[in-house]
Amino acid sequence: MISGSLAKRYARALFGLAKTPVQRDKYLADLESFAAVCKTRNPNDPSGESDLIKVLAAGHHKLSKRRGVLQAVLRRIGADATVVKFFELVLERGRITGVQQIHIQFRDFADAQAGRIRATVKTASKLDPSASARIKGALEKATGLQVLLETEVDPELIGGLVAEVGSITLDRSVRTSLDKLRTSLRS
Repeated sequence: MISGSLAKRYARALFGLAKTPVQRDKYLADLESFAAVCKTRNPNDPSGESDLIKVLAAGHHKLSKRRGVLQAVLRRIGADATVVKFFELVLERGRITGVQQIHIQFRDFADAQAGRIRATVKTASKLDPSASARIKGALEKATGLQVLLETEVDPELIGGLVAEVGSITLDRSVRTSLDKLRTSLRS
């Protein structure tokens, strides 16, 4: 794990190397693929760390061996040569544990550049596609940006929804309404 500001600097450096929107999207896809591989964890390991990150960050293995493992993984996911060189540098600098943070920062830069924003909507039951489309349309109208919508089911909400758009949270769940009513009745 690395600090947010350091992850942002690495992400900005890679983002600056992308000369076209197509290249930027390719780098983002490569980062997403590598971050997904790095999330894979051994269920029997109590530390909860990724096996790949453990190997890549292990100082007792030679850097050349760790670089070989990194290159093999990146080759398997079909990463761009620039992304491969970028991660080799990240590995050499001892920052490989920051893969997830770098990915998120790069994704945020790419989304901002492309006029996109990510939103998560939690509901008590699965939304049908038309309801998802209406919510997405309303969020796009409100933000003026293309919304990348993810939906989640949280049965504890009882009803209603909780929408998180960027750093803003809109909570219109029955659970929250009941909690507010309970608080007002107590006072």
